[in-house]
Amino acid sequence: MSLIFGARPKSLHLLTGNNLRAFQTLSAHTKPTPSDIENRNKSALLATSAVARQWSTTSPTQTAANLRVSSLSTVAKLLSSSPPYLSAARPITLTTRSMAGAPDSQNFRDGKPTLNYVKKLPKTYASMTNDQILHFAELGIPEACRECIVRDVMMVDQVEYDEAMDVFKEIAGTNREGMFLAALPFYFGFGVSVTGGYASIPLTFNLSVVEWFNEKFVTSEMPPMEDLETWLEVGAASWGWMEPVLGQVSFFLLCMQFARSQLQNLGMRPYFNWQRERRATHLIQKYPQYDAQFLANYSKIDRLVKPHEMAG
Repeated sequence: MSLIFGARPKSLHLLTGNNLRAFQTLSAHTKPTPSDIENRNKSALLATSAVARQWSTTSPTQTAANLRVSSLSTVAKLLSSSPPYLSAARPITLTTRSMAGAPDSQNFRDGKPTLNYVKKLPKTYASMTNDQILHFAELGIPEACRECIVRDVMMVDQVEYDEAMDVFKEIAGTNREGMFLAALPFYFGFGVSVTGGYASIPLTFNLSVVEWFNEKFVTSEMPPMEDLETWLEVGAASWGWMEPVLGQVSFFLLCMQFARSQLQNLGMRPYFNWQRERRATHLIQKYPQYDAQFLANYSKIDRLVKPHEMAG
């Protein structure tokens, strides 16, 4: 009987087909004792309670699929079949549904939070629970990564929060060592691209700059002055040597941009990831007594230009 009326909903499929007929025959020819009836009622209540929980979150069609029965009529047959305690146990459905939201009734009223509940709202990361801090740290929130290190310092060094915060400031300072050198390639690329872009304008359209550049680097014959009266005529004269340079640079940058997009598709940032991993490894080696994952998470979210301005 415990197999037929197990607490898991999926076991109810044993009552379909031949099993149901065999059970009805067994019930008809066997006279149960009072103890058997009590055990059957308990098992039926457990099984029906499981069905109620299933129906409270899913549709009847999905419930039928989960119970491994062929149709909704079979589900109805299970609850209205000849054993009387199955139909007697059906009111449990409403009771279970009504009690499902009971724990939240103290925090919400008519779908809105109560005053006592909102008073518990944490307004700083320091007031959040450990589970909340770990969740936000995995999302890359700087304040949560900081809080993980502070609490780890408190546990390892057996100190209070303010003292642990002083240790964190030392760790943060260590993490920024050599940050300018790590950011130097990015500064260089930015400076060259901006300088080259603005310098190309006078090198192409300004007569004095074009003549100077031609004298120093090109030594090409310039058109007569009557053909250099406008900036467009100057550009036409300088285009003979500017076109190969600008064209080659443009094609090179186009190829590099395409290569970068493919690296992004592969999830790769070679230099950026390398310098970030190197900085995290250095921090872990400098403070081996603290959790390596917490240190690495904070080191990787720290910005190259300036440290993140932490909220409370």
